[in-house]
Amino acid sequence: MWTKFRSGMTVLAVLSALDRRETYGYEIRREAYKRTKGLFTVNEGALYQLLRVLARRGLVHVRQEEVGGRWRKYYRLTAAGRREFSRLRHDWKNSRKVLDALVD
Repeated sequence: MWTKFRSGMTVLAVLSALDRRETYGYEIRREAYKRTKGLFTVNEGALYQLLRVLARRGLVHVRQEEVGGRWRKYYRLTAAGRREFSRLRHDWKNSRKVLDALVD
């Protein structure tokens, strides 16, 4: 159960970072760490696998740019990705209310 919960948090962390701006993988990881004050880290392998899945589903657009002699992939949400993030954020907030009620 914890694995699925953590996976859901990873999806929300990635979509949340991309909702703010176009960015690349390392920045997504850093933002999640910073916003949670170090309480949550995005696993690098899981991150890139998730980004590939999101791109295949049409939720994320990917572009490449050469930076310092190396190619870097930049990701941004598509319109469908923004809708999906909005839906997931709504579901998460409702779930949080239910969980708070159950454990209080």
